[in-house]
Amino acid sequence: MKFIDREREMEILEREWENRPSFVVLYGRRRIGKTRLLREFSKGKRTFFFTFPEAVKTVQMAEFKKALSEFLGDGLILKLETDNWLDLLIYLAERIDDSLVVLDEFTYAIKSDRKILSDLQRVWDGILSEKNVMLVLSGSLLGMMWDDVLSHASPLYGRRTRSIHLNPLGYTSALKFFKDPEYGIKAYMLVGGIPPYLRLASRYESVEAFVKEEFLSDYGFFYDEPYVILTEELRELKTYFSILRAMASGNRRLEEIANFVGLPAGSVYPYVETLMRLGLIEKETPILGSRKATLYSIADPSLLTWFTLTYPQLDQISLGTAKLDDLYKVFPVRFEELAREFLVVKRPIEFEKIGRWWYKGEEIDIVAIDGRTAYLVEATWKDLGRKDAGRVLKALERKSKLVRFDGGFKLGLIARKVEGKEELRSRGYTVWDMEDVLRGGGPSSHPSSNQFLSSGALAKLR
Repeated sequence: MKFIDREREMEILEREWENRPSFVVLYGRRRIGKTRLLREFSKGKRTFFFTFPEAVKTVQMAEFKKALSEFLGDGLILKLETDNWLDLLIYLAERIDDSLVVLDEFTYAIKSDRKILSDLQRVWDGILSEKNVMLVLSGSLLGMMWDDVLSHASPLYGRRTRSIHLNPLGYTSALKFFKDPEYGIKAYMLVGGIPPYLRLASRYESVEAFVKEEFLSDYGFFYDEPYVILTEELRELKTYFSILRAMASGNRRLEEIANFVGLPAGSVYPYVETLMRLGLIEKETPILGSRKATLYSIADPSLLTWFTLTYPQLDQISLGTAKLDDLYKVFPVRFEELAREFLVVKRPIEFEKIGRWWYKGEEIDIVAIDGRTAYLVEATWKDLGRKDAGRVLKALERKSKLVRFDGGFKLGLIARKVEGKEELRSRGYTVWDMEDVLRGGGPSSHPSSNQFLSSGALAKLR
């Protein structure tokens, strides 16, 4: 399988390799591509690469000794009888130099024995930090990575030289999985930038076939995928599932979510906060106006698709009668997000910050501010004729009068297709459609997050 992009991440890892001794923490959700990235990075380097199995400590230690014996060409380690990770880590550290050490899925080791954190700290401080070695810890259980590896309470705090939060691929990279870019962009809107998801979608020739086989079949890949993702991080799944279903149904205010779930808002918020921390949902406030007008939405595209389409039809799926009808509710929501990503990646206009605006039932999908100029843009997953585009722009002009901004406005729209877009541009409107979205290239990963943080910067954020 072709390795797609991640150039920036590779550059950061190579820089850490050149500045050994170094200690890198790589983390991100399941299936994001951490192991594949590290395998690619390790090529041409003397590497001890161990992936912890999700197993009890005795099994993990037996597998570790076997891998270490093969790496060192030393059978003595197999005869070492110990139930202490410190002994094995010292054995490795004393015999290795000018090497890369990758401890993949490290959170599974923590689950079986938290003492490995202090053991590794002692080995780093006493041995590895004095050698020409690069140590990489990788993990998928985000809560555990934050609390046990990255936080100031961790025995490893202050040792790492770089933290990398691996994010999904952006749409320009996701399209490289597909021969047909129009199908590729639809698949991206449904499942996001997770490489295995995109690879699976690329087997199909239409969105309908992909969704029918993989979301609406009890043998489909996505039939139980959310359970796999969420059960690792969360308990009380019934409540979390109800909250996510509420959001997928269009309930975005905390009070609306609470009413849907049937719990007081104060009781729901801790669950919402946990989902935000895991990056599964996001909190949004208007870019202009009151910061108290908070909305919540599902941030993970595959979860949005699943909770919109699969979860409500579990009974029908088992009977083979599930329908595609609600599939077309996903695209309008995701197209707004794609439109913002397009503006950030392609930069057809310059701006300093970007977001949404809403006030008393009125909304503007995109507001991009550049100094004293605010671009107001409506995003719609429709083919617009000249009259349709005119109506959208006229409604946008009306809403612009409600926006409090100490500067001027420029109005525009982005749609699936816009008839007469060149004429609209000549009249001063900012207008784009899918032809513009699909043209050209861009950064390899989602541009909206801070991916690379030094230990000091991360400490400030935490």
